[in-house]
Amino acid sequence: MQASSAKPGSKAEGRSALVTVAISTLGQGLHRIQPPRAVADITYLILLQRPEEADPEVRAALTARADLQVIPLGGIGLSNSRNEALKQAKTPFLLFADDDQSLDPAGILLLAETFFQDSDLALVAGWRRERLPQKARPRQALTRFNSGRICAPEFMVDLPRIRAAGLWFDPEFGLGAGYGIGEDYIFVCDILRAGLRGMAVPVVTGSHPHESTGDNWSDPKIMRARQAMISRVFGPWAPLIRLAYGWKHRWRFGSGRRIFTFIFG
Repeated sequence: MQASSAKPGSKAEGRSALVTVAISTLGQGLHRIQPPRAVADITYLILLQRPEEADPEVRAALTARADLQVIPLGGIGLSNSRNEALKQAKTPFLLFADDDQSLDPAGILLLAETFFQDSDLALVAGWRRERLPQKARPRQALTRFNSGRICAPEFMVDLPRIRAAGLWFDPEFGLGAGYGIGEDYIFVCDILRAGLRGMAVPVVTGSHPHESTGDNWSDPKIMRARQAMISRVFGPWAPLIRLAYGWKHRWRFGSGRRIFTFIFG
């Protein structure tokens, strides 16, 4: 398929940006955000919950950049923040990020190029630098069974397609919600369930070297969130999927009793 003439990195004078990077943060987390140098075709949208707790000097320094906007939000919840990005972004493509991640503009634009190579895609997933397999496949169609690893800042969506399908992040999942993980995976699966196509490509969009919430396998609340996430995605097939999931990750659970509780509890 022929690529569009409006390729990433070929921004003409006066042409709008191509990608919005939506960075979610909470209060004092604003100081952790270190946006890369400004490049053509990328604009940054910082969704700031609990804005009254943010350092005003840090906020002023960020908003001094012409390619960056800070949007104060009421309430909390990562999914609520992501949904605000879906409403506010004004570019064709939207990539999600968190405040403690470093971003690779070249990789982000290379990920956007995938949409021009295949105009039927609604979702494209890259990789964090730490998790890119040495023998990553050139391309892989996304399904519910291979999308579990996808999280910010790895995935980008075609915003008009997502809006037309009426898709949103589930506010019951994600940090600040009743279930503290799973919002990205559920959103990806909802996109695929709607009949839209997704593709994974071996492109690095950023880095997140330290442990994330999803890496916690000892907190009972996180384990219950995993159970709820699988039920949300797989419905009546959830018990069977939890069985397979428990076996696959048995070394992480630490004991047969914990695996049994996860499957049946």
